[in-house]
Amino acid sequence: MKLETGYNDHFLVRRVQCVAAVPASFSVLYISDLHFTSHSGGMVEKMLACIEQLDPSVILLGGDYADTKKGFQQLDCLLRSLSSRENIFAIAGNHDHYFGIQAIQQLMVNNGVNWLEKKSTVITLNNSRIQLDGNVFSGEKSDADISVLFLHKPLKLEQQQHKYQLAFAGHLHGCQFVLWQHNGALYPGRFFYPLNILEQKMEHCHYLISRGMGDTLPIRFNCSKEMIFVTINSNKI
Repeated sequence: MKLETGYNDHFLVRRVQCVAAVPASFSVLYISDLHFTSHSGGMVEKMLACIEQLDPSVILLGGDYADTKKGFQQLDCLLRSLSSRENIFAIAGNHDHYFGIQAIQQLMVNNGVNWLEKKSTVITLNNSRIQLDGNVFSGEKSDADISVLFLHKPLKLEQQQHKYQLAFAGHLHGCQFVLWQHNGALYPGRFFYPLNILEQKMEHCHYLISRGMGDTLPIRFNCSKEMIFVTINSNKI
């Protein structure tokens, strides 16, 4: 067990393998809850090095990007360094209303990030048609090869799971203090938030909940910061 206090740049990459009916394999990196401040320069550098090494096909940004004005500048630095990459999509988190969603959206668009808040899109990647739904449920099951939902706040998906093969959420930070785990649930936080879990495997959908990359109150116990890297392998090979 480990206590982490103050602003630090330590994080893990949670690696997940999935199989889907796609023509060719690809990868998705989900990053949420950055909560950048003036102390986040080291985190930005480590994130950029990690992203370069992972080289994901798609990057999904799950909201709560900055807690201060200087943190907003750190976010701009991160995005500018990623601006040469394609297939980066972003949604809003609850903290992003502090700066105004329009300011966050404009920063994303200025750096070539696709703003997908409460929107859906379909992209073609390695001959795979991929539907992405950002903070919104699609109306019907998609005819894309794979449908991916990315949220900020975790929502129950039992009634929606037939529409998606893969889903992400953040927001809860693992509740920052983890005294024990049971079947992928993080306690005592799960007593208050039923979806304070690492993952949920349903019949049709693999649902992954991130513990996030930063905190407004910078203290954690036995709850590592993380980004989630998913490799989707083709079952047609």
